[in-house]
Amino acid sequence: MTSLKLTLITLMLFSTSHLISYPLMAEEESSEPVEELLPANKAEPAAPSPNTQSKKIEKKEKRYFGTEKEPRIDAGIFHVAFAAGGNFFIEPKLNATTKEPLEEYFNDFGFGGGVIFDYDYSKMTENIPLMLRGFVGYRYILKSVHVFDVQGIARRMWQFSDTSSFGVGLGFSSAVWYRTLTDDSLYEETLFLPSLVVETGFEFNPVMVELKWLINRFGQDSSINGLEFLLGIRF
Repeated sequence: MTSLKLTLITLMLFSTSHLISYPLMAEEESSEPVEELLPANKAEPAAPSPNTQSKKIEKKEKRYFGTEKEPRIDAGIFHVAFAAGGNFFIEPKLNATTKEPLEEYFNDFGFGGGVIFDYDYSKMTENIPLMLRGFVGYRYILKSVHVFDVQGIARRMWQFSDTSSFGVGLGFSSAVWYRTLTDDSLYEETLFLPSLVVETGFEFNPVMVELKWLINRFGQDSSINGLEFLLGIRF
């Protein structure tokens, strides 16, 4: 009986010591240092290659604000001139009542002037022998007629030097005629008379001369045409 008690006491002490040692071992195992979780390093952008850098520089250099780096070569060389001169026109006389021709003609010297606009392609590097000319002006003709005129002419050019040239042109005129009442003109009227313009002239920069033949009407007993001479200064 005594041996049985000793055996039970031994078992109880062994189980108690085992239960005490187990949590201590768990604490020692859990006390080991834990590695800290560091944030992953961000991927660094790849260095731009020389080709991409050169493309960006080219794009920046091609950006122009308001003006282009190189001048356009398709717009011609622009000139503005103020011109004045004289003219000589003829017109058939008409019956004041029936408006029938009297087989007689008015003919008289007049004067006029205006502004000339030129787009000159003949002085470009491509040497295109062309000039586009516009004219806006006024002329007084036939002792009683006020003419307000707009013209457009295309000219074939010949260059003699950097400052001198010669041209021959053909174009059209859109004019309003206002005829006043005078002793020679027995009626008052306003007419719209488009005309054909045959032109020639010289340019001695900055001086220019021009001779024009304006054909308003052409026919038997109804022709209205005239010559005009202009002297101008370019600016």
